[in-house]
Amino acid sequence: MKAKFNRDALLAAFQLAASVVPARSPRPVLVNVRLDVQASGADGPQAVVTGTDLDTVGLRYQIAGVEVEEPGSVLLPAAQTGAMLRELEDLELTIAGSGKGVSVYAGESEFELPGEDPEAFPDIGTFSSDRYHQVAADVAGRLAERTVFAAAEESMRYALTGVLWRAEGPKITLVATDGRRLAVAEGEGEVIGEHSTAGSSPVVPTRAMQLLVRTLAGGADPLQVYFVENEAFFRIGRLTLIARLVEGRFPPYQEVFPKKWTTRVQVAAGALHRAVRQAAIFADREQQGVTLRFAKNKLAVTAAGRERGRARVELPVQLEGNSLEISFDPRFFTDFLRVLPEDQELVAEMTERESPALFRAGGDYQYLVMPLSIAA
Repeated sequence: MKAKFNRDALLAAFQLAASVVPARSPRPVLVNVRLDVQASGADGPQAVVTGTDLDTVGLRYQIAGVEVEEPGSVLLPAAQTGAMLRELEDLELTIAGSGKGVSVYAGESEFELPGEDPEAFPDIGTFSSDRYHQVAADVAGRLAERTVFAAAEESMRYALTGVLWRAEGPKITLVATDGRRLAVAEGEGEVIGEHSTAGSSPVVPTRAMQLLVRTLAGGADPLQVYFVENEAFFRIGRLTLIARLVEGRFPPYQEVFPKKWTTRVQVAAGALHRAVRQAAIFADREQQGVTLRFAKNKLAVTAAGRERGRARVELPVQLEGNSLEISFDPRFFTDFLRVLPEDQELVAEMTERESPALFRAGGDYQYLVMPLSIAA
């Protein structure tokens, strides 16, 4: 194998592929990124980098602007190659090698990397279905960003460690919960070939969702997605992402939404975010709670600690119903509020200080959060 690459294009692609590679593995071949080059393809000569942890996610990315002298495949040690590419300043470089070793030529410099048999690298599959949903990049990115933070980091209920996807007709719904908070975001896409998740509940692991957020940010290429048995397939332009679905049954989230409210408040997301962040500086280290006191036309966000002092931040609100005092973990608020525009109008619906509060941002985003029990 021998091919010439634009250094920046290769680095961008390599970093994506390497982001799913484990630092250590009982299968040493997995700490590599596979590089395949072909003399001809749909768009001329092409090169593809592939990385996987085999258990959760695999990623394939097609590199632009490659000149192929000899087609073939090599394995590149992820950590070492990534560090080398970041340090190089040459605009072009050449990679040549086989299973016995890999040489990298950049200007007057030459680097030798250990080689392994590329045939030992696992096949992660391809995006091959003609039945899928297509979602605009900004819509898909918004749905993913507004839900992934609410997934559980660890849980005995494995289905909570990911994001539920529902794609029926043009409606796309993403849901995540860790048992203490619940995020539900809705949007629309285009159905290709009658694809649907009806009758199934695919849960995409958090790691794959975080990669989607990263890849979709600021991009123009739409997201294409379909689900088969225990895998999800995503395609965004030159990138293909394959994720093993999380096992287990996702809880019936629709049943936990409150059916009534006694306190209803309208407030700007940006103002509430700043108030919570400011008050949280003074929150007690043990309980780490902030208290929201809703009264007519005013919200006071307070926090206090024995050795940290006291904070009280006020802002205007519109209130219907009863006054209410309720306490929350500020992290649950900042995670939620940071994904919203500052001028986003929020509607909060609550019943009592021990019951969950429901926040709505427009008609397509709901966030339910459990309060803290803090002694007066």
